[in-house]
Amino acid sequence: MTTRRQRTKPRGFTLIETLAAMALFAIVASGASALAIQSMRHLAANRHGTHAAMIAQEEMEYQRGLDYASMTTRSYSRSMANQTYTVSAVVTPNDPGNNMTRIRVTISWTSAEGDKSYAVESVFTAPEA
Repeated sequence: MTTRRQRTKPRGFTLIETLAAMALFAIVASGASALAIQSMRHLAANRHGTHAAMIAQEEMEYQRGLDYASMTTRSYSRSMANQTYTVSAVVTPNDPGNNMTRIRVTISWTSAEGDKSYAVESVFTAPEA
């Protein structure tokens, strides 16, 4: 009786296969982490811009709530979500015409994305008597 020699299949992975898999994983992981970091930076920049727009609108509403003759230039700091914003409202009477007042609100801040600013402008007219 003759017996056939059975070939045994190798079990497990070779060192080269393991290193190739680790290299592939490292390439994919570095790309995914770069994407995640960039996404977080854009999220922070968008959050700061949204807060600046909200603060500018609040300042416009404050000025709108004053009597026409009481609208005045002012500047102050405001914090929101651990970020400090500088608010500057410039009131220019009789611009662009008589009995009209131009108000420009500029919000500035410095964060990880650098120095940024947001501005909004409106013209108010004097109420007729």
